[in-house]
Amino acid sequence: MQVIIYKFVDGTTNAVEVTEDIYLIHLELLQQEKRNHWRETRRHTSLYYFTDMGIDFEDKRIDLFAEIVRKENAERVHKALLTLSDKRRDFVRKFYYEEMTMRQLQVKRAYRIPLYRNV
Repeated sequence: MQVIIYKFVDGTTNAVEVTEDIYLIHLELLQQEKRNHWRETRRHTSLYYFTDMGIDFEDKRIDLFAEIVRKENAERVHKALLTLSDKRRDFVRKFYYEEMTMRQLQVKRAYRIPLYRNV
């Protein structure tokens, strides 16, 4: 006869006498539980291992090339705006950035119709 000792959360223990066959099954179950725990711990550790070391992987949701192109285009637009006259630059700012309509700009009489055609 073998003795299996159970330890409870509250700190109490209970000893149970079992046959040799049941004791071997108990040992096998304990070993499987340890292996499963190790496997789960290893999996979680490997997920955060590189992050904890400061190594970050590329996020596939962000297209880096598209981001670079967007920044370059923004720089080109900014440089192009600097080449315009103050009146035309103001027109572009109001029309594209402040999203004013042509009608709103015309009502303010800040711009003439021929200027719209040239821009």
